[in-house]
Amino acid sequence: MVLVVVLAYIVGVVDIVAGVVLIFLRYLPDVQREGDQTVVTIWGAVMILAGLFVIAVASGLTRGRHDARVLASIAVGLSALIAVIDVFVTPTALWWRLAVVVVAGLVLIALWAGRSGAFFREAELRRRPGQE
Repeated sequence: MVLVVVLAYIVGVVDIVAGVVLIFLRYLPDVQREGDQTVVTIWGAVMILAGLFVIAVASGLTRGRHDARVLASIAVGLSALIAVIDVFVTPTALWWRLAVVVVAGLVLIALWAGRSGAFFREAELRRRPGQE
C-alpha cells in the first residue's frame, strides 16, 4: 500500500513541476511570437491543479477508503491524459510525459491488484462490523 501512495505522490509532484516549467515557457520568444502565452499559462495551471488533486487524494488512500481509491484512479488517469495531451502541446517534453504515463499506469495496477485490493477489502470490513 505504501508503494501505491508513494507512486501517487510522485505522479502529483511531477505534474506540479511540469506545470511550473510550462508556465515559465510562456516567456520563450517562440511562444511570445505566436501569442500563445495565455494558453501555455492556463495549461500549466491545469497541470499544477491536477498534481495537487492527485496528492490530496493519495493521502486518503492510507485510510483504506474506497472513495479515495476511486478518486485516486480518476486523478491518476486524468494526470496520464494530461500528459498525453501535453505531448501534442509541447512535443519536446516527450520523454518526461511518457514517464508520467508509465508511473500512472503502475499506480493504477498497484491500486487495484494484489495486496492493495485485499487492504481495501479489509478496511471496508473493519468499518462495517458484522458484514462479511
